[in-house]
Amino acid sequence: MIVSRLTGVLGARVDGVVLSPDMDSGLVAELRSALVTHEVLVVPDQRLSPDEQAEFSHLLGSYSPVPFVQPVPEHPEVIKVVKEATEPEAFNFGGVWHSDFSFLDAPPAFTVLHALDVPDVGGDTVWASMTAAHDQLPEEMRQQFEAITCVHSASASYSPAQQSLHSGLSGMDIRTSESAEETREHPLLVTHPESGRRSLFFNGTYVRGLRGSGIGDGTDEGAHEERRLLTWLHEFSTHVRFTFRHRWSNGDVVLWDNRTTQHVALNDYAGQRRELNRTTVAGPEPAT
Repeated sequence: MIVSRLTGVLGARVDGVVLSPDMDSGLVAELRSALVTHEVLVVPDQRLSPDEQAEFSHLLGSYSPVPFVQPVPEHPEVIKVVKEATEPEAFNFGGVWHSDFSFLDAPPAFTVLHALDVPDVGGDTVWASMTAAHDQLPEEMRQQFEAITCVHSASASYSPAQQSLHSGLSGMDIRTSESAEETREHPLLVTHPESGRRSLFFNGTYVRGLRGSGIGDGTDEGAHEERRLLTWLHEFSTHVRFTFRHRWSNGDVVLWDNRTTQHVALNDYAGQRRELNRTTVAGPEPAT
């Protein structure tokens, strides 16, 4: 297995491997170590059926259930991310900065995305390293953030008010629900359970509020500071200096660590088709 860094911050290309459910356990351990280290891995020229992708994902951990998005028929652990060429005005699934399902009690550890039919140009995905962002925080700000928790919710994406947005994608079955209004709190600063490194656990889509250190305390001053800090955290954490951008090719498999990244799929391929299969791997509850 050959691992080549793609930026000075995050992302690496992996050559010399064929991903499959039958991979040697030692090779899987190497792959996992590289994934935790580099946060995003690009493995080109792969050919995985939906079942094979799900079984390969099991080598990294158990299945992480996917709320709101219905799976591929006959493949309950696989969701299809697809936008047809005839849907140029449709919302791009994953088209806002987010970390997959961070509103769950125990969000996914890893996501595996396999490109089946992608545009010649456009439809790139961009990731940002929350480890790198954490390491660039001023010390006094880092100390302040130790006392803050984030209020995560799916409301901005999956509440019933968003159903018409999702219904524009004919190849996906996304069912919004009132349950999207439920909230869960996770620490703003967390420790990675495998690497021991500290990172921000933040994304501007699912974090709908902040608590602690005089923020979100019901006062006008607290509400103002909450709004200011939410905006600052989004702009800071997605700054270009923390990012890696991938141009997809058919056959690419990209794996990433949701515990230390957020990502966005770019919607710049009107009139072209884009189809990928996605599986998710369960992770532990975020902890300080």
